[in-house]
Amino acid sequence: MYKHLRSRVAIMILIVVVAWLFLMYSHHLVGRLRETVLNANRTTAWFWAGTQAPLSMLLRGSKQAVCSGCGQSRFYEGFESDSIRAYCNQCSRITTWYLVETWSEEEREEIKGHMRLIFQDLIQRLDYPTVMTDKNMVPQIVNGVPVSDNVSPESLAKYADLVGRLDAQNDPVPMLRAPDDTIGWLHYGRSELHDELAMVPYLELGLLAFLGLGLFLGLRVELRREKEMAWTGFAKETAHQLGTPLSSLMGWMELLRERPDLERDEDLKEALSSIRGDIERLSQIADRYGQLGKRPKLYPVSVNEVIDNILSYFRSRPGLMSENVGVTSHLDAEQRVMINPVLIGWVFENLLKNSLAAVQDRRQGRITVSTEDVEEGKGMVRVLFEDNGCGINFKDQGKIFRPGFSTRTGGWGLGLTVSKRIVERYHGGSIRLKASSPGKGTVFEILLRAESEGAEDDDNPLG
Repeated sequence: MYKHLRSRVAIMILIVVVAWLFLMYSHHLVGRLRETVLNANRTTAWFWAGTQAPLSMLLRGSKQAVCSGCGQSRFYEGFESDSIRAYCNQCSRITTWYLVETWSEEEREEIKGHMRLIFQDLIQRLDYPTVMTDKNMVPQIVNGVPVSDNVSPESLAKYADLVGRLDAQNDPVPMLRAPDDTIGWLHYGRSELHDELAMVPYLELGLLAFLGLGLFLGLRVELRREKEMAWTGFAKETAHQLGTPLSSLMGWMELLRERPDLERDEDLKEALSSIRGDIERLSQIADRYGQLGKRPKLYPVSVNEVIDNILSYFRSRPGLMSENVGVTSHLDAEQRVMINPVLIGWVFENLLKNSLAAVQDRRQGRITVSTEDVEEGKGMVRVLFEDNGCGINFKDQGKIFRPGFSTRTGGWGLGLTVSKRIVERYHGGSIRLKASSPGKGTVFEILLRAESEGAEDDDNPLG
């Protein structure tokens, strides 16, 4: 019960951890996105404020008019000559005004340098590369840094490769001097956050798929566990139900054996002997169900002895084997196998009963049971049950080990299911339908692990 609870808790913890990690990642991604938007807003505001002074100076024009009388200067629009006659407020009369340059060369260079610093700082704030080329696609500025005129061919090749990768991400932006006069191109890439955000839908789908798979596997484990518990409960209950009447029968048999006239009544003695054998048989069946509900203990046993005991029992019961059926055995295996004889005997009985049912309508039914050591050196013993009975239809051969499937009227369809469980789950072997053809017969093969070196057989129930 506690193991069952622990597995459920482990699945729930795994789902919670995965969901929590994804939520943390999403929260971190949203935080980065907000920080990026905030940084973009700050950059725009900073750029707007930083360019107002030099731009306003540029918008005022590069020349101004100076009064020849007092030296006062002011801007005039639409100068057509180098001088003009106009009224001067300071001189209180009309004077001659001369057109002169507003800034000196030093002032011009200072304004240009200031603008370059603004644009360079803006570009460095970006988290993706930028390249400005001329109209011939020759790089001029890379990530805000001017390209030297003496750049090497290798560096130019790297820049060209970078431009190609950027153009694959975004279309370049033309720099226009006039509507039809392109003087260059601006190439730019994508930020890491952009690429990461593009992966979010796929991550969500992957998370849903992972959680769905976890839920599916969890339900599958639960169903398998419930099935296991049903098998265990069924086996224990069956063993318990058989045990009560068996104890009563054994008590009545002992009372009959104490009768004073027992030695003179040969029929009673024979009946008691048969009853005792049948009681032992029922006890063995109860023992089988009891061991089916738990992990059985395995012993190193000769599989030939188990088969001999089963064949002897069937041959001694006329009602179990008709006269038109011949059962032969070729028990050539020399290695002992690690088995629980009670459970493996149940498997052999199931296969033998199936073969007897398959040949019951044959005039000369033949059943052959054989054992041999596997020669491939895998430490296995092979057991074969062959008959010349009615065979199994091809469409049914893949269903024979399913619970509830039976080709016989009134069959429960549990014999082969139980056999497969005993051989594969409890003994680590294998059982399969090796061959079957309708009207010709069937062959079942069982492979069992051979005894490992040094195995002890003190508790071998067969002696």
